[in-house]
Amino acid sequence: MGELSEFQKRRLENIKRNNDLLKKLNLNGVSKQLKSEVGVDDKPKARNRGSKKRVVKREPKPVKVPTRRSRRLMGESSDGKEVPHVNDHELLKNTTSESKLEELKNTAVVGDVKLSDLLKSEDESELLARFQSYNNKTFSSGDFFQEIQKHKKVSRDVAQLQKELDLQLYEIFEPNEVKIVHDRISAMFFHPSIDRKLVIGGDTTGHVGLWNVHLEKPADEVESPDITTVKLFNKNVAKIDVFPQDTSKLATASYDGLLRSIDLTTFQSDEMLTMKDEYDDYMGISDFQFSFEDPNQIFLTTLGGEFAAFDLRTKPTSTNIRRLADKKIGSFSINPQRPYEIATGSLDRTLKLWDVRKVVKSPSWLQNEDYPSHELVSTYDSRLSVSAVSYSPLDGSLVCNGYDDTIRIFDVKEVPPAELQPKLTLKHNCQSGRWTSILKTRFKANMDVFAIANMSRAIDIYHSSGDQLAHLKTATVPAVLSWHPLQNWIVGGNSSGKVFLFEDRRQQ
Repeated sequence: MGELSEFQKRRLENIKRNNDLLKKLNLNGVSKQLKSEVGVDDKPKARNRGSKKRVVKREPKPVKVPTRRSRRLMGESSDGKEVPHVNDHELLKNTTSESKLEELKNTAVVGDVKLSDLLKSEDESELLARFQSYNNKTFSSGDFFQEIQKHKKVSRDVAQLQKELDLQLYEIFEPNEVKIVHDRISAMFFHPSIDRKLVIGGDTTGHVGLWNVHLEKPADEVESPDITTVKLFNKNVAKIDVFPQDTSKLATASYDGLLRSIDLTTFQSDEMLTMKDEYDDYMGISDFQFSFEDPNQIFLTTLGGEFAAFDLRTKPTSTNIRRLADKKIGSFSINPQRPYEIATGSLDRTLKLWDVRKVVKSPSWLQNEDYPSHELVSTYDSRLSVSAVSYSPLDGSLVCNGYDDTIRIFDVKEVPPAELQPKLTLKHNCQSGRWTSILKTRFKANMDVFAIANMSRAIDIYHSSGDQLAHLKTATVPAVLSWHPLQNWIVGGNSSGKVFLFEDRRQQ
């Protein structure tokens, strides 16, 4: 036999080391001690070869009693009272399989469980398919307007409003013929003129389109809608409005950070304001509104959460900028009852009311406390972002909607508490996605009536009490809405630049 290899030598060394370790641990002695304590004899028994052994009776060894015994081992409860002794054999007799089965039947289901696991005879895929038709999370309460009207009794006032707002679709041109801008509509405005209808829209690529609506069917059937489209910006048109003192002038704002005017008499567009930060970067304007108290003052919000108030007669300065949120403010509204109070809806999942008369330095509600802000009056925390806020003109209601698929109505006629609570919540699908503009509630300027687009291709109209007044069906989703401030006319724009105009023909 040759010499051992390195591997074999290492193996023998390991065996020797392990044996030495076992001897040091003295496991054999420990094992014998354990066996003697439990009364096990490990001596080999002699085989019975026919010879009888004399049986010697030995006295039983005294049972070793531990120096410390628990109450449970002594047959007592924790309070020292005796409990009946039950050995293992009796315990097994009492817990038969039948009694266990009966006990399981009477046991409530705890925790999360699949119903298919409880129904052993059912196939899970078949069970799911059977109830698949009930899986509809994208409905809105407005979808059931016609069915509810058959059974619900409403007050005379609501019934009258339902008649007034039973509007008809504009028929002189089909909606697919009325394409006022090139891309997805992001802003709509109905000019306040009563004698004629003028609809203005803006899209996501900066185009502004003006539709001079025909009031009568043209004699020439080949004639197309009177639409003028111009590119004023490079990004989303955020808002379109009219000057309070001169209805021949429009104001338009965009995500470019620009606020421009359009003179309808001269078709001249002037730059009114350019929003820039301290680094000379453009601040996208998300919304603006003229002050109720001073028509020369304009309020606006930005994509970065800032708020500003400017007098159009003076040169704007950055000192007028306040920060109200750390994220985008998508919408704000001025309270007509208290014009110094504004409501903001933000991407930070809050609806907040502010007193713009008062300035707060380094506010605690902002992550970056270096910026000045306004005094916070009230807050409502939403589960998801708040897309739109709008005050009613008369009864002191405030409506908001957002990505939590609700419309919430608040009573803010009096000075509201620090924590707002809605007086009414309506279910409404607001999951517009990538190809449809964000749905936003809008109150009519002269009535306590608001409208919002319906993802089931309609316009839903509600009273501030929550009563639904109309469900106007459309061919596509009219995501962006605008009311005529005086007449019962409403217009909605879709994702391809086309519009749906509804009118009350009794007013014509």
